[in-house]
Amino acid sequence: MSTDYQLAYVSRTHPLTDDKPVLLCDPLTRLVAYPSFEQHLTAMLPTLARDGIHLAIGDVDGLREYVTERRATDPTAFGHLAGNECMRQVGELTNEWARVELGAGWDFRLCGTFGGDEVIVVATGYTHEHFLESVNRLCAKIRSGSPRPCSFAVGTLARHELAPDLAPAAYRHFVSQVDSALFEAKEKRKADGVPLDAQVWTVGHVSALHPAHDAGS
Repeated sequence: MSTDYQLAYVSRTHPLTDDKPVLLCDPLTRLVAYPSFEQHLTAMLPTLARDGIHLAIGDVDGLREYVTERRATDPTAFGHLAGNECMRQVGELTNEWARVELGAGWDFRLCGTFGGDEVIVVATGYTHEHFLESVNRLCAKIRSGSPRPCSFAVGTLARHELAPDLAPAAYRHFVSQVDSALFEAKEKRKADGVPLDAQVWTVGHVSALHPAHDAGS
């Protein structure tokens, strides 16, 4: 199931088949573009939730400062072009990691963009602890191979029977818990004056929205 989709650029220059979903690819990072990521995962969520789902969101540390530094020291970098090159490398390293780390034994994997300087990864198979260890290796890989490190938050959606009509709310609830944990942890380090340098935080196991809660939202 890990490759049960096909990537396409907006130009659709490559021939596509009709037997797999088409997920649009971000041409810079070569990761799945976020709208396609959200749509595909939401559609798959009722099936994937039966076995539990692992999620990691990574945010590049100090990208704005890096862009400012590059603009000041290298007139040819044009600031944001340096940021684009950084994100290209983060995407390439993430794809390399996923091919090696999320292969045999993992039933499903999907790596996408999430915001301008974030990546989002979902996988099923093994345990939360296995996924957390693997994300730590991704964090180390990006730290050594990219101009800027990337910090991550990791969570696992507990096994859950999920009705298709509740999938969009469950997806938002799951992603928001992990994303909020990442944001709050990074903000706390900034407030404490502690440099951000490839940290990984875990929120452990989380639950999908209760149907009654969702019905009232």
